[in-house]
Amino acid sequence: MNFPSSHPSWMWLYFGVFGTAGMVMFILAMWSVAKLRKNSNQRLGKAIKQNMIGYMFLFISSWSACGIGGPPGNLLSADATVHNQLAALGAASMAMFFSVPGWSFLFLGYRSMLNSLLNEINEANTSGMDKTKNTG
Repeated sequence: MNFPSSHPSWMWLYFGVFGTAGMVMFILAMWSVAKLRKNSNQRLGKAIKQNMIGYMFLFISSWSACGIGGPPGNLLSADATVHNQLAALGAASMAMFFSVPGWSFLFLGYRSMLNSLLNEINEANTSGMDKTKNTG
């Protein structure tokens, strides 16, 4: 991999620190969601799993987008000789490719959560009406 010296040192520090912090936060979030999924009912667990998959795809998408400005695309470099338009295009294409299933899984997951909550509310209302009919 080509690490050009044309990038200022603050850029390496900035992307290194925030990239590492983002990866650690993603792992911690997935760990918390896995624990939540283990302690939830089956319908809600399915929705949480779909959301986890969606967030994983979005994480891969954002990580791929780093290759546009930094290595291998290097479009943020002031030195035009290290710019790699083809690699930047590939990184941008991968970011878009992984973003679509990410948003799709998030939609499915939140839709499943909504249906699960509405079913629980309907069941609670139905059982409350049955109790009222029996006592009245």
